[in-house]
Amino acid sequence: MEIFPLNYIKYSFSPILSFTKRQYLKIWQMIVIIFVLTGCLLMPMSFSLGRIKEVSLNDFVPQAMSVITSDFVEEVQNLTPTAGGFEITTDTIILDENSTILALYSEEADGLKAIENKTGVILTSTSFLIKEADRPLIQQTYLTNSTLTSEESEEAMISELSRQWFEVNRMSVVLTNFINVWLLMLLSSLFVILGSSLFLSFMRLSNLYSIQSYREALHICLHAFLLPTFLATLLGFFTQDPILMLTFQGIGFVLVLLWMYWKTHFQDKYVAKQQAAEVPK
Repeated sequence: MEIFPLNYIKYSFSPILSFTKRQYLKIWQMIVIIFVLTGCLLMPMSFSLGRIKEVSLNDFVPQAMSVITSDFVEEVQNLTPTAGGFEITTDTIILDENSTILALYSEEADGLKAIENKTGVILTSTSFLIKEADRPLIQQTYLTNSTLTSEESEEAMISELSRQWFEVNRMSVVLTNFINVWLLMLLSSLFVILGSSLFLSFMRLSNLYSIQSYREALHICLHAFLLPTFLATLLGFFTQDPILMLTFQGIGFVLVLLWMYWKTHFQDKYVAKQQAAEVPK
Protein backbone atom coordinates (compact mmCIF):
# COMPACT_ATOMS: atom_id res chain seq x y z
CA MET A 1 0.00 0.00 0.00
CA GLU A 2 3.06 2.30 0.07
CA ILE A 3 3.42 2.13 -3.72
CA PHE A 4 1.95 4.86 -5.92
CA PRO A 5 -0.97 5.11 -6.64
CA LEU A 6 -2.13 2.72 -3.89
CA ASN A 7 -0.65 4.97 -1.22
CA TYR A 8 -2.46 7.97 -2.67
CA ILE A 9 -5.79 6.15 -2.54
CA LYS A 10 -5.14 4.89 1.00
CA TYR A 11 -4.18 8.31 2.35
CA SER A 12 -7.08 10.08 0.60
CA PHE A 13 -9.65 8.16 2.65
CA SER A 14 -8.06 9.29 5.92
CA PRO A 15 -8.08 13.00 6.81
CA ILE A 16 -5.16 12.49 9.20
CA LEU A 17 -3.00 10.65 6.66
CA SER A 18 -3.97 13.15 3.97
CA PHE A 19 -2.47 15.86 6.18
CA THR A 20 0.52 14.11 7.70
CA LYS A 21 1.60 12.46 4.40
CA ARG A 22 1.95 15.74 2.54
CA GLN A 23 5.44 15.49 1.09
CA TYR A 24 5.72 12.18 -0.76
CA LEU A 25 4.26 12.84 -4.21
CA LYS A 26 6.57 13.64 -7.11
CA ILE A 27 5.60 16.28 -9.67
CA TRP A 28 4.87 13.69 -12.38
CA GLN A 29 2.65 11.80 -9.93
CA MET A 30 0.68 14.98 -9.19
CA ILE A 31 0.17 15.52 -12.92
CA VAL A 32 -0.98 11.92 -13.38
CA ILE A 33 -3.45 12.29 -10.49
CA ILE A 34 -4.99 15.44 -11.99
CA PHE A 35 -5.43 13.83 -15.42
CA VAL A 36 -6.78 10.57 -13.97
CA LEU A 37 -9.32 12.40 -11.80
CA THR A 38 -10.40 14.47 -14.82
CA GLY A 39 -10.69 11.25 -16.82
CA CYS A 40 -12.98 9.79 -14.16
CA LEU A 41 -15.35 12.72 -14.60
CA LEU A 42 -15.35 12.11 -18.36
CA MET A 43 -16.51 8.51 -18.07
CA PRO A 44 -20.24 9.23 -17.66
CA MET A 45 -20.03 12.04 -20.22
CA SER A 46 -18.54 9.70 -22.83
CA PHE A 47 -21.61 7.47 -22.54
CA SER A 48 -23.87 10.48 -22.92
CA LEU A 49 -22.02 11.88 -25.93
CA GLY A 50 -21.97 8.48 -27.60
CA ARG A 51 -25.78 8.36 -27.50
CA ILE A 52 -26.30 11.67 -29.33
CA LYS A 53 -28.89 11.03 -32.03
CA GLU A 54 -29.32 14.48 -33.51
CA VAL A 55 -28.00 18.02 -33.44
CA SER A 56 -29.23 21.29 -34.85
CA LEU A 57 -27.27 23.55 -37.16
CA ASN A 58 -28.80 26.38 -35.15
CA ASP A 59 -26.17 25.55 -32.52
CA PHE A 60 -23.29 25.79 -35.01
CA VAL A 61 -24.29 28.33 -37.68
CA PRO A 62 -27.26 30.21 -36.19
CA GLN A 63 -26.89 33.29 -38.41
CA ALA A 64 -26.91 31.20 -41.59
CA MET A 65 -29.96 29.26 -40.44
CA SER A 66 -31.81 32.49 -39.65
CA VAL A 67 -31.55 33.48 -43.31
CA ILE A 68 -33.85 30.61 -44.43
CA THR A 69 -37.32 31.89 -45.34
CA SER A 70 -40.68 30.46 -46.38
CA ASP A 71 -39.99 31.55 -49.98
CA PHE A 72 -36.87 29.41 -49.99
CA VAL A 73 -38.83 26.43 -48.66
CA GLU A 74 -41.41 26.83 -51.45
CA GLU A 75 -38.71 26.99 -54.12
CA VAL A 76 -37.15 23.78 -52.80
CA GLN A 77 -40.56 22.06 -52.81
CA ASN A 78 -40.81 22.74 -56.55
CA LEU A 79 -37.52 21.01 -57.34
CA THR A 80 -37.41 17.61 -59.00
CA PRO A 81 -35.33 15.07 -57.09
CA THR A 82 -32.65 13.13 -58.98
CA ALA A 83 -30.38 10.23 -58.03
CA GLY A 84 -27.67 12.58 -56.73
CA GLY A 85 -29.69 15.60 -55.66
CA PHE A 86 -32.04 17.91 -57.53
CA GLU A 87 -32.69 19.05 -61.06
CA ILE A 88 -31.99 22.77 -61.08
CA THR A 89 -32.17 24.25 -64.56
CA THR A 90 -32.30 27.93 -63.62
CA ASP A 91 -30.38 29.73 -60.90
CA THR A 92 -32.80 31.28 -58.41
CA ILE A 93 -31.75 34.05 -56.03
CA ILE A 94 -34.21 34.40 -53.16
CA LEU A 95 -32.05 36.81 -51.16
CA ASP A 96 -28.78 38.49 -52.07
CA GLU A 97 -27.64 41.42 -49.96
CA ASN A 98 -24.24 42.77 -48.94
CA SER A 99 -23.60 40.10 -46.33
CA THR A 100 -26.33 37.44 -46.77
CA ILE A 101 -27.42 35.13 -49.54
CA LEU A 102 -30.14 32.50 -50.05
CA ALA A 103 -30.27 30.83 -53.45
CA LEU A 104 -30.49 27.80 -55.71
CA TYR A 105 -27.68 27.17 -58.22
CA SER A 106 -27.41 24.50 -60.85
CA GLU A 107 -23.61 24.40 -60.69
CA GLU A 108 -21.74 23.89 -57.44
CA ALA A 109 -18.84 26.08 -58.61
CA ASP A 110 -21.20 29.04 -59.08
CA GLY A 111 -22.66 28.49 -55.64
CA LEU A 112 -19.21 28.39 -54.04
CA LYS A 113 -18.29 31.66 -55.69
CA ALA A 114 -21.55 33.35 -54.66
CA ILE A 115 -21.37 32.35 -50.98
CA GLU A 116 -17.62 32.86 -50.55
CA ASN A 117 -17.78 36.06 -48.47
CA LYS A 118 -21.39 35.93 -47.29
CA THR A 119 -23.62 34.32 -44.69
CA GLY A 120 -26.40 32.07 -45.93
CA VAL A 121 -27.52 28.85 -47.57
CA ILE A 122 -27.24 27.70 -51.18
CA LEU A 123 -28.61 24.50 -52.64
CA THR A 124 -27.00 23.23 -55.83
CA SER A 125 -27.85 20.26 -58.00
CA THR A 126 -25.48 17.97 -56.10
CA SER A 127 -24.81 19.56 -52.70
CA PHE A 128 -25.81 22.17 -50.16
CA LEU A 129 -23.54 25.00 -49.04
CA ILE A 130 -23.80 26.77 -45.69
CA LYS A 131 -21.54 29.65 -44.74
CA GLU A 132 -21.30 31.99 -41.80
CA ALA A 133 -18.87 34.86 -41.45
CA ASP A 134 -15.54 33.84 -39.89
CA ARG A 135 -16.51 30.15 -39.89
CA PRO A 136 -15.53 27.31 -42.24
CA LEU A 137 -17.77 26.54 -45.19
CA ILE A 138 -20.10 23.55 -44.84
CA GLN A 139 -20.17 21.77 -48.20
CA GLN A 140 -21.96 18.45 -48.34
CA THR A 141 -23.54 16.23 -50.94
CA TYR A 142 -27.13 15.17 -50.36
CA LEU A 143 -27.93 11.85 -48.72
CA THR A 144 -29.92 9.33 -50.71
CA ASN A 145 -32.79 9.55 -48.21
CA SER A 146 -33.03 13.34 -48.44
CA THR A 147 -36.51 14.79 -47.77
CA LEU A 148 -35.72 18.45 -48.44
CA THR A 149 -38.37 18.75 -51.17
CA SER A 150 -41.13 17.58 -48.83
CA GLU A 151 -40.37 19.93 -45.92
CA GLU A 152 -43.08 22.54 -45.38
CA SER A 153 -41.56 25.03 -42.93
CA GLU A 154 -38.30 26.78 -42.15
CA GLU A 155 -37.90 24.72 -38.96
CA ALA A 156 -38.41 21.48 -40.87
CA MET A 157 -35.92 22.56 -43.52
CA ILE A 158 -33.31 23.35 -40.86
CA SER A 159 -34.01 20.03 -39.16
CA GLU A 160 -33.47 18.08 -42.40
CA LEU A 161 -30.27 19.94 -43.25
CA SER A 162 -29.07 19.28 -39.69
CA ARG A 163 -29.91 15.57 -39.97
CA GLN A 164 -27.96 15.14 -43.19
CA TRP A 165 -24.99 17.12 -41.89
CA PHE A 166 -24.91 15.19 -38.61
CA GLU A 167 -25.05 11.77 -40.26
CA VAL A 168 -21.92 12.60 -42.23
CA ASN A 169 -20.12 14.44 -39.43
CA ARG A 170 -21.24 12.42 -36.40
CA MET A 171 -17.72 11.44 -35.35
CA SER A 172 -16.30 14.95 -35.57
CA VAL A 173 -19.30 16.43 -33.69
CA VAL A 174 -19.01 13.89 -30.86
CA LEU A 175 -15.24 14.33 -30.71
CA THR A 176 -15.56 18.13 -30.61
CA ASN A 177 -18.12 17.95 -27.80
CA PHE A 178 -15.92 15.47 -25.94
CA ILE A 179 -12.89 17.77 -26.18
CA ASN A 180 -14.97 20.76 -25.02
CA VAL A 181 -16.25 18.84 -22.00
CA TRP A 182 -12.74 17.56 -21.24
CA LEU A 183 -11.35 21.09 -21.30
CA LEU A 184 -14.18 22.26 -19.05
CA MET A 185 -13.45 19.48 -16.56
CA LEU A 186 -9.68 19.95 -16.70
CA LEU A 187 -9.72 23.73 -16.33
CA SER A 188 -12.27 23.54 -13.53
CA SER A 189 -10.20 20.93 -11.67
CA LEU A 190 -7.00 22.93 -12.11
CA PHE A 191 -8.69 26.11 -10.93
CA VAL A 192 -10.07 24.45 -7.80
CA ILE A 193 -6.94 22.47 -6.91
CA LEU A 194 -4.32 25.11 -7.68
CA GLY A 195 -6.40 27.98 -6.28
CA SER A 196 -7.19 26.14 -3.06
CA SER A 197 -3.56 25.10 -2.71
CA LEU A 198 -2.51 28.73 -2.99
CA PHE A 199 -4.98 29.69 -0.28
CA LEU A 200 -3.78 26.91 2.03
CA SER A 201 -0.13 27.78 1.39
CA PHE A 202 -0.69 31.17 3.03
CA MET A 203 -0.97 29.27 6.31
CA ARG A 204 2.82 29.05 6.32
CA LEU A 205 2.79 32.69 7.36
CA SER A 206 1.27 31.74 10.72
CA ASN A 207 2.83 29.72 13.50
CA LEU A 208 -0.57 28.17 14.22
CA TYR A 209 -0.33 25.80 11.25
CA SER A 210 2.20 23.21 10.09
CA ILE A 211 1.81 23.73 6.34
CA GLN A 212 5.16 25.15 5.22
CA SER A 213 4.98 25.35 1.42
CA TYR A 214 2.75 25.45 -1.65
CA ARG A 215 3.75 21.88 -2.47
CA GLU A 216 2.50 20.63 0.90
CA ALA A 217 -0.77 22.49 0.35
CA LEU A 218 -1.04 20.91 -3.10
CA HIS A 219 -0.60 17.45 -1.56
CA ILE A 220 -3.47 18.12 0.82
CA CYS A 221 -5.78 19.39 -1.92
CA LEU A 222 -5.02 16.46 -4.22
CA HIS A 223 -5.97 14.05 -1.43
CA ALA A 224 -9.12 16.02 -0.67
CA PHE A 225 -10.11 15.86 -4.33
CA LEU A 226 -10.33 12.07 -4.71
CA LEU A 227 -13.51 11.25 -2.77
CA PRO A 228 -15.61 14.16 -4.20
CA THR A 229 -14.47 13.25 -7.71
CA PHE A 230 -15.45 9.61 -7.22
CA LEU A 231 -18.91 10.61 -5.94
CA ALA A 232 -19.35 13.20 -8.72
CA THR A 233 -18.53 10.49 -11.28
CA LEU A 234 -21.25 8.23 -9.84
CA LEU A 235 -23.67 11.17 -9.97
CA GLY A 236 -22.74 11.74 -13.60
CA PHE A 237 -23.92 8.28 -14.63
CA PHE A 238 -27.42 9.31 -13.52
CA THR A 239 -27.48 12.95 -14.66
CA GLN A 240 -24.95 13.32 -17.52
CA ASP A 241 -24.83 16.99 -16.52
CA PRO A 242 -21.23 18.30 -16.34
CA ILE A 243 -22.21 21.51 -14.55
CA LEU A 244 -24.04 19.58 -11.83
CA MET A 245 -21.10 17.20 -11.51
CA LEU A 246 -18.60 20.03 -11.13
CA THR A 247 -20.84 21.80 -8.60
CA PHE A 248 -21.19 18.62 -6.55
CA GLN A 249 -17.46 17.99 -6.77
CA GLY A 250 -16.64 21.52 -5.62
CA ILE A 251 -18.98 21.35 -2.64
CA GLY A 252 -17.64 17.91 -1.71
CA PHE A 253 -14.07 19.16 -1.96
CA VAL A 254 -14.77 21.98 0.49
CA LEU A 255 -16.48 19.59 2.90
CA VAL A 256 -13.53 17.19 2.81
CA LEU A 257 -11.12 20.05 3.53
CA LEU A 258 -13.31 21.07 6.50
CA TRP A 259 -13.35 17.46 7.67
CA MET A 260 -9.57 17.36 7.39
CA TYR A 261 -9.24 20.61 9.36
CA TRP A 262 -11.62 19.32 12.05
CA LYS A 263 -9.53 16.18 12.49
CA THR A 264 -6.07 17.81 12.30
CA HIS A 265 -6.40 21.59 12.75
CA PHE A 266 -3.60 21.52 10.15
CA GLN A 267 -1.16 21.13 13.06
CA ASP A 268 1.29 18.27 13.46
CA LYS A 269 1.34 18.84 17.24
CA TYR A 270 -2.44 18.59 17.42
CA VAL A 271 -2.42 15.31 15.49
CA ALA A 272 0.37 13.90 17.69
CA LYS A 273 -1.52 14.92 20.81
CA GLN A 274 -4.75 13.29 19.58
CA GLN A 275 -2.94 10.08 18.62
CA ALA A 276 -1.18 9.96 21.99
CA ALA A 277 -4.51 10.34 23.77
CA GLU A 278 -5.88 7.37 21.83
CA VAL A 279 -3.03 5.06 22.84
CA PRO A 280 -4.23 2.80 25.71
CA LYS A 281 -2.21 3.16 28.89
